[in-house]
Parts: sequence; structure tokens; C-alpha cells
Amino acid sequence: MRLKAKHKVSMLQKGMTLMELIAALAIIATVIVGAVALYGNASSSSNAVGMTKDLMAVRSATQQLFQGQGGYGTASLNSTLITARKIPGDLSVSGSTISTPIGGTLTVTGNTSKFTLTVTNVPADVCTQMLTGLSTGWTSVKVGASAALTTFPVTPAIATAAAQCGGTAPFSIVWTTLN
Repeated sequence: MRLKAKHKVSMLQKGMTLMELIAALAIIATVIVGAVALYGNASSSSNAVGMTKDLMAVRSATQQLFQGQGGYGTASLNSTLITARKIPGDLSVSGSTISTPIGGTLTVTGNTSKFTLTVTNVPADVCTQMLTGLSTGWTSVKVGASAALTTFPVTPAIATAAAQCGGTAPFSIVWTTLN
């Protein structure tokens, strides 16, 4: 008789209790939330690095294309850069519009002896990394309606200030070249 009682108890203990199931689901949810957060950080960092490389490539291509021309004019240079196939592959082109992987646009505009690169729809985390990462070869950088920054490199403290990338995103950022 005792053998039967022990056998019944062990058969009842084979399944999970509701509390064990809730605890297991809580652990799984915590792991998933952590993984999503890490992915978000990695994705934003990747976007910032990609945009920084693209802007450096477009700046270099524009300078090379107009070398010896005496200036850049005062109009949009997008069509010229697109026709000359100087747009990096991860930027998409439709007509004379250059679209960025972060959902904005890139416009290159002549400013007589200089030119500007304008990027729209920049998220705050990408804005900060771009301001601190693009620190040479520029006369100024301007975020939205803020005053232009003219001292480089831009420090993280300045980049995240309310007047810069600490305001309400998304931002438009305008870089002006040295020449």
C-alpha cells in the first residue's frame, strides 16, 4: 500500500506548477527585453557609423569632382553627384533626391567657394554620434535652429546639450565645408 501512495505522489510532481511556469516566463521575458535593447543600441550605433562614412565619402567626392573649377556654385549638387555616380551604395536615389538609411534625405548645396551637406530626420542618438564623429574638414555644423558650432572637435557634452541633439528629435543637421 505504501508503494502505491509514493507512486501517486511522484506522478503528480512530474508537471510544472503555475508559479514555476510564471517564473520561467518572467525569466524568458527579461532575456528578450535585454536582447531587444542591445539590438537597438547596436542598430543606432551602426546607423551613426554608416551615416558618418557616407557623409565623408560624399564630401570627398564633391571636392574631387569640383577640384579646379573655382567653386561650387549656389545650387543643389545632388544631380551632378548622382550623374557622376559619386553617391555611396547604401544611400538610395530617386530622381535628384538622395535618401538615407535612417529615413531622411541628404542634400548637397553649393555655397560659392564652399558647400553644405544637409541631412534630415536624424534621431537624437545618431545626431550625437555624428556630431562627435565628423570633427575635421568643416567650417561649421548646425543642428536645427540652433546656433552653428564652429569649434571642432564637438565634445559629447556639447553634442547632447539641449541646444543641439538634446532637443526634440528628429533633427536636420547642416555641415559646411572648409573649402
